[in-house]
Parts: sequence; structure tokens; C-alpha cells
Amino acid sequence: MKFGQGFEAALARDEYPREWIDHAISYKKLKKCIKRVQQELASLGLDKETLDALWQHVNTGATEVGGQLGERLQYSVDGNEKLIFTPKLTIVIDPRDGSPMDAWLSPDTRRILKRLAKTEDGRRPSVATVNEIVPDGQDQQLETVEVPLTSDSEFFQILTRELSDLDHLQNSERSQLEVEIAQLGRELRALRSSRSKRSKKEIEAWRTIFELYTDAEVFMSSHEADAGARDAAHAQKQYAEFNKALAAHQNQIIQLGKEGNSALDRFLRVNIKLLRLIKFQEINHMALNKILKKFDKRTALRARSSVSNTLTQSPLMAQNLAKATCFTISEELLNIIPQLNDYLCPVCFSISYKPIRLRCGHIFCIRCMVVLQREEQDRCPMCREGVVLDASSDNLDKDLMKFMEKNFKVAVRTKQKENEIQAGIDRWGAQYENAQKCIVM
Repeated sequence: MKFGQGFEAALARDEYPREWIDHAISYKKLKKCIKRVQQELASLGLDKETLDALWQHVNTGATEVGGQLGERLQYSVDGNEKLIFTPKLTIVIDPRDGSPMDAWLSPDTRRILKRLAKTEDGRRPSVATVNEIVPDGQDQQLETVEVPLTSDSEFFQILTRELSDLDHLQNSERSQLEVEIAQLGRELRALRSSRSKRSKKEIEAWRTIFELYTDAEVFMSSHEADAGARDAAHAQKQYAEFNKALAAHQNQIIQLGKEGNSALDRFLRVNIKLLRLIKFQEINHMALNKILKKFDKRTALRARSSVSNTLTQSPLMAQNLAKATCFTISEELLNIIPQLNDYLCPVCFSISYKPIRLRCGHIFCIRCMVVLQREEQDRCPMCREGVVLDASSDNLDKDLMKFMEKNFKVAVRTKQKENEIQAGIDRWGAQYENAQKCIVM
């Protein structure tokens, strides 16, 4: 299947809103513009084969002009703030007879360029801008002819207008997502401020949801092999994994009430919409690259190198939608309900209770600090600074300990029990652990 057909099929298949489809890059329309560019170039004697030969000669035989490397053929795209493009083809010619300074051009091209360089009555033509170039060490003067290309202007005006529309659409949809995320954040903050038993159960349910969501890394990966934003296909796969995990933890999530389930549904819809936006961005990005590649292939004008700076200023090309929105989700939602993973001891990977803050700033659970000091290991496991043996009861972070007791009651009770058993083993030996399992009949 050709790309144009596949592009239209993808737009229809993925059930994008009509407004999105109307703003997509008009690939077929731009292809027709390319045909008109080909016809215009052919009328000037600059068909693809001629330009290919000229570019080849330029690459192998450039001359020094004004102390810099001067090209005998250039293709440039001028644009103002309104993105109105005026493409020009510039060729160096010999003013004595109007012939281009290149032996590879066809006779038809030479005749046309001669007419462009000088008309029969001795005046310069209005369709071309002529500038003089005086190469170092040469007596003769060379001149440049700039040929405005009408069909190119149409092509780039359509393309830049559509990119501008896509940018506006993307910014609008992203703003809507941010509004929805902010509203969810306000509801979660209100839930946290409540002291009812029901709200505490719902907070624990949301903690589970956000823990599963963070572990799934739907849109952003922290793994070294594929760190960074995921493409739409991988994000879709990770979102499916997140939904499976939600189903497996239904017993905890069932604690959400009617309003909580409504909020969860909206949270899931935010993710689905973001997935569609990323996919829509990707296929339009691909369409843009494909049409520019086709333009260069059909015309040999090498437009991509001329317009790359202008196009990369477009948010469609430069903005990482997933990264920006994930930051908003993290700031507005995930940070409201503390996650246990953010308070784990980096040695035993359980909650850092009771938290010992070393002089270097790193935090460990008291049990791991006792073990390190007993083994006379002075270096911090994180930064290797010699601070462990200096730690004492004064290093206990009491505020953080209260925070953990308030937000992670189950994990704290579990850790306390483990610490008690380990302390008994230290005092009475390994048989102490087995003694805890004895049952009195």
C-alpha cells in the first residue's frame, strides 16, 4: 500500500475526531503541487536529470568566492513572520554570454539561462534578481540569477499553513488535558484533607492506582535501554499492561466510591486521549517527512536542507507532547498522594523507617545503619563519603518519621515487626525467629 493510502486509512481507522482529520497534512494535495513544480522546472529546462547533474558538479567543483566556498547552484526558501515562502533557484552565470559556469547543463538550459541573464534589448528580466560575484584572483565577473518558482511557493504555503493549524490544534488539546488533570488534582486534594474513614480507604486505593501507573511507565521509560519518551505503539502496550494490573488489584480499587470511580474513569480517558494525540502527531510527522522526501526526489531541489530550520520551529516537529503532559500529571496528581517507592531504603528496599539522615543527606532505615556500623563500614552506600560511623540518634529525621507513620501505616507496621524480629535474633540467636512461630494450644 502506498503511503498516501495508508495515511488516509490510519486517519479513518483510529477514530480521530473530525476536527483532527480536517487539520491533518493534505498529503495528496501536496503531491499534486509537486507535479506542478516539476512542470515549471521543465519549462525552464531544469528537469530532474539536469539538476542532479548540476548538484553533482557543485559538490565536486565548488569555487572560492569572496574568501568563502561559493556554490554555483543554490536553492533557498525565504519566509517572513506570516510564513509566506518565496523559493528561489540561484545559478552562477558568465555575464559575457549568459552561459552558466557549469559544463553539465543541457543546451536547452543554457539557452533559457542566457535569456534570463540578458534580454535582447540589454535589460535585465523582471523575473530574476541578478547579483555580481567577483572571485578572488580572477579578472572576470560572474553573476547570479535568482529564479522565483511559483509552484514552490504554493507548496510551501500550503505546508506551513497546515503545520500552523496542527500546532494550534495540538496546543488546544493539550490545554484541555491540563484543565482536566488540574480538576482531578483539586478533587484528590479535597479527599486528602478529609478525615473520614471512607476518605482514608479511597486514598489507599488511589495510592495503589498511582503505584501501578508509575510502575507501568506508560509514556516515559526510565530504563537505560530505552530511556525517554515512548512512541505511540509502545505507550499503547504499556497502557494495556496498566489496565491488566488494575484488574488484578480490583479488591483495593473497589474501595473507591461513586465519585472516586468517576474520577478514575476521567483519569483513564486523559491517558487514552494523550495516546491518540501522540499517535496523531506521529503520523503527521511521518507525512511531513515523506512529502519533503518526495519533493526532493521528484524535483532534485534539495528542499529539506533549506527549510529544516523553519519547520523544526513547529511544535509538531519539536515539542515532546508525552513528556510535557506526563510532567503535568506528575505535578498535579501523583505528587498529591505520596508513593511508598519514593521512601524506600536504598540498601534493603523496604520503607526507610526509622529514617536516619546522614551528614551527606542520604537517608537509610535505622536497621541498615546498625548493620553498617556493626561491620565498621564508614562509607555511605550512595555517595561513598565517610559519614556512617558518625551517625547517632541525633540523625533520626523525626519529621519524616511522622510523615511515614501517617501515610504508610501498613508498611511501617510491617517494618517495625521485622526490626523487632531482627533485634531478637541479634540478642538470642537464629532460634528466636522460629520461636515467634510457636503456637500455644
